[in-house]
Amino acid sequence: MHIAADALIDALSEKGYRITKARRAVCEVVAAAHDEHLSAADMYDRAREKSGTRLDRSTVYRTLEALEESGLLAHSHLGHGPSVYHLAEDAGHQHLICRQCGRTSTLPEEETRRFVDAITVATGFVADVNHFALSGLCPICADGSST
Repeated sequence: MHIAADALIDALSEKGYRITKARRAVCEVVAAAHDEHLSAADMYDRAREKSGTRLDRSTVYRTLEALEESGLLAHSHLGHGPSVYHLAEDAGHQHLICRQCGRTSTLPEEETRRFVDAITVATGFVADVNHFALSGLCPICADGSST
């Protein structure tokens, strides 16, 4: 299932936000980017292009914050750069970042769940791994570094 822009717009409306052309453009960008991890700056650029009107960065940040408070959007930290956003329904995977080449990949939700469950069984700690990325070496860099 994929969250449509209209569902995001409805969530903002229910929170009392006025639905402007700019907010609608942000919601459309968020909905269309379900396979991508975009920063707020990326969303601003795409929404500004999409709306064709003046768009304040603060509108983008407030819209993303409201969608996150509604539980429809999540953010993650993929290393040292800015936070990236994705639909909450796509948040079950774990990000893996290669510290050598910067390649980003994901650990599927089922594997992520096993990883979190193993941590909980071993320590009693219930980890929230969706908020950050694991860093290490991708297979290509690991093979190259071992020679």
